[in-house]
Amino acid sequence: MKKFLQNKAKILMVCLFVILTCTACSNPRGSDGKTRLDQIIAIEETQVEKGKVSLEGHKKEKEYKKLKDSDLITIEKTDFKDALDNGWFEGIIVWPIAQLLNLISSKTDAGIGIICTTILIQLLLFVFTRKSQMSTQRMQAIQPEIARIQNKYADKTDEASKMKMYQETQDLYTKYDIHPFGSMLVTFLQFPVMIGMYYATMRAISVVNGSFLGLDLSGTVMYGLKNLQIGYIIIYVLMIVFQFVSMKMPVWIKKYEDKQNHVKVKKYAEPEKKAQDPTQMTMYMSIIMIAVLYISWPIAMSFYWMISSLYRICQSVVLNIVMKKGDKK
Repeated sequence: MKKFLQNKAKILMVCLFVILTCTACSNPRGSDGKTRLDQIIAIEETQVEKGKVSLEGHKKEKEYKKLKDSDLITIEKTDFKDALDNGWFEGIIVWPIAQLLNLISSKTDAGIGIICTTILIQLLLFVFTRKSQMSTQRMQAIQPEIARIQNKYADKTDEASKMKMYQETQDLYTKYDIHPFGSMLVTFLQFPVMIGMYYATMRAISVVNGSFLGLDLSGTVMYGLKNLQIGYIIIYVLMIVFQFVSMKMPVWIKKYEDKQNHVKVKKYAEPEKKAQDPTQMTMYMSIIMIAVLYISWPIAMSFYWMISSLYRICQSVVLNIVMKKGDKK
């Protein structure tokens, strides 16, 4: 029952954030896939080429349509009050991230701006969720052991067997100092930040105007495929690879340590047909979903997700070292 409630609580929390975040901001892109002119967030008065933006819904749409694609349009500075007037999510999450992107990019370029902003946001999240992230990493690492316990009782439906499976799972959590509800805090904070970054990378003037290694960051993977620009495809593929590695890293680390320490894995009486691990299925489904969604999203978002995944890979290694030292003490 406890496990059922934990799963339902996590699903409800994600659904709640989807509803809140999706209704808190208007669509920043026009039908042509470009960022709408009235949705751009700027740190100071600046200019943008007409051909780089969508004029849909702008009060001067008819006037600006007469301009050439190379003609410049002035963008006014976006204040916090202006952003907050458009909704709490835009004012509290999207606007600060977009302005941080603009600030860092103004000193370097849009690509470096995304890298630095991503690392700063991840570090800030870690400050508030350090214990929860450690618990989450341990939870990921012991998934094979949980799967073995589930396989052990796969064909047993009596209450006594269910209680034994529950008790063995709880003993495993106690052994590794895992708090199942702890991972919910990470989801609670990371999900809205991810959505906020999605909007910020599309709306920040530094990204709309900027490029990285010759790539237009407001372009999509589909654009890269149609125009045979290999850079878009490389970032997209690396994003998927790093995402997969970041999810598997805790398990790989534990397997490596068990091998180094000559830990003998208990072979429970497994059923003839091995039950599928629901955690593995969820991981693969999430990667597939990301891969499908990001084909039509700006490459800036793929770049952000790639850097985030790379950060999580490094964090997994560092957290493992820290946790090992803590366990020894």
